[in-house]
Amino acid sequence: MLTRALKPFIFLTMVIILVSVACAPFGGKTTTPEPAVKPPEAPAEQVATKAPKSDTSGAVNNVDGVEGAVFQIQATGTINTVENGEQLNAEWSGTGFFIDPSGIAVTNNHVVAGGAVLKAYVMGDSSPKNITVLGTSECADLAVVKVEGSNYPYLSWYDGAVKSGLEVYAAGYPLGETEYNLTKGIISKVNANGQTAWASLDYIYGHDAKINGGNSGGPLVTTDGQVVGVNYSNRASVDQQFAIPTELAIPIVEKLQTGENIGSLGMFGYAVQFGPNQEYPGIWVESIKTGSIVDKAGVKPGDIIHEVEGILIATDGTMKDYCDIIRTRDTSAPIKIKVYRYGTDELLDGSLNGEPLTVTSSNVLGSGGSSGSSGSSASTGSSGSYSTEFDGDLEQDGWYKYIWGDSKSDGTVDQKSGRMVVTVNTSWTEVYVFNQNINASDVILKTTLTKVKGPNRMNASLVCRASDLGWYEFAITYGGYVQVWKWDAKAGDNQQGYFYQLNEKDSGSNAIAMQTGGVNNLEARCIGTQLDFFVNGTKVASVTDRDFTEGQVGVGVYAFDMKGPIVEFENFSAEIQ
Repeated sequence: MLTRALKPFIFLTMVIILVSVACAPFGGKTTTPEPAVKPPEAPAEQVATKAPKSDTSGAVNNVDGVEGAVFQIQATGTINTVENGEQLNAEWSGTGFFIDPSGIAVTNNHVVAGGAVLKAYVMGDSSPKNITVLGTSECADLAVVKVEGSNYPYLSWYDGAVKSGLEVYAAGYPLGETEYNLTKGIISKVNANGQTAWASLDYIYGHDAKINGGNSGGPLVTTDGQVVGVNYSNRASVDQQFAIPTELAIPIVEKLQTGENIGSLGMFGYAVQFGPNQEYPGIWVESIKTGSIVDKAGVKPGDIIHEVEGILIATDGTMKDYCDIIRTRDTSAPIKIKVYRYGTDELLDGSLNGEPLTVTSSNVLGSGGSSGSSGSSASTGSSGSYSTEFDGDLEQDGWYKYIWGDSKSDGTVDQKSGRMVVTVNTSWTEVYVFNQNINASDVILKTTLTKVKGPNRMNASLVCRASDLGWYEFAITYGGYVQVWKWDAKAGDNQQGYFYQLNEKDSGSNAIAMQTGGVNNLEARCIGTQLDFFVNGTKVASVTDRDFTEGQVGVGVYAFDMKGPIVEFENFSAEIQ
């Protein structure tokens, strides 16, 4: 599943680790990208300092009472994502929790940013309540809101020392569902790295109380129902979750509650590396609050804030440099910025609270705004091509890993002798490797499989039109079968997603090279509603479907009841029609 917090789908993530914000998309809201480079190492673990004591009179005092103080947020607005471009009336969801009976509540900035309409569903009510945003902090990814009404159950802040092993619970509304969810775990790290693509914090808590898209902004509480932290992201591939520590949140929340914005220009954005050779790193602006500082300056969703006060930002794939500057400036004073406008391939100069943006250079990349690295300029709605022999850096070329399965599922993506090697380490697991730089509708994909090994050898696939809605997958199996699948992320029990086989279930083909050392050339054609699959030049399946129209591309390797398939991909190409 992809989320506004989880980018490709969230994805601007890379090959080995997927960190994502945890908002759930409804009608096109995507997950937020991860840094285009590996984040710096976290400092050594240590015991966190105590938070200021809070007034607990009347607050919830046990974990069973937390449900009444936690609510679902549903948002509607206009966004512009790296993967899918501008989306009107996009919908997404998150979680909030009351800290005062008057309806004052805390959530994440990325939950409310860009929301023209914000609604709260309290205790499963079918009738939503209006939400007013009081204050936001982009750099801390926090927001304080007011929900209409009063006499709400509320939570107090935990004021004890936080150590590894502390028992905690994550409360919220994951996956866009209306049913309250509570998961149990422990604090695993008290000093994890807080520098990410969409926020900049001195440190964060790592824990294993499972969260998913839609949990963003929800509380991480103790057995007494006190708030240890605010959940805001996860690394689904390695089953790690992260929360903003209470001791960092309290002073910010207190100011936001008064209507003051902290480290905030009125937007939601994330660090990207842009251009064929990463010429334009910066902060991709996904959504903007009307009337905010950036809005008045002429910044638009889809812009990249490239420089602030003459300093190049986001070169490390995080928000740190940007936030360091914003935090040391009075946001009511002029702040010089340089913007790359992807949609028109222009550079603009101007100032926040000063001279509005004006165009200073045109046809900057000479391609109308191509993105990605290693020469990949493929984008939705345009012709183009991409090919690789896997002799460059996988991460820099835009490849990232995504694991499908349960919490114990595991697999690796490596590079060896000019090949991409994908290994599945657990049964009933699929390891996908998607390319975030290619977002296409009509496309022809090709790859060559060599040195397939393991008990489930030759279980490999090509994937097209991958998004938070689902994808199409063209697979061969070790038994000589051919399968064309549709993964529908909104189908199945409780809308948990479901794989549909589109071709005949027992379809096999002699075109598949089954012998040891055999080479298989796969080709998938996604053209309009027509989906054609070729193996070694022979058409082995042809079906039609009209559900998914565009998305990313990639490959997959999967295991059934036995672990162990290892597949080496010798090459990969994508030709956009």
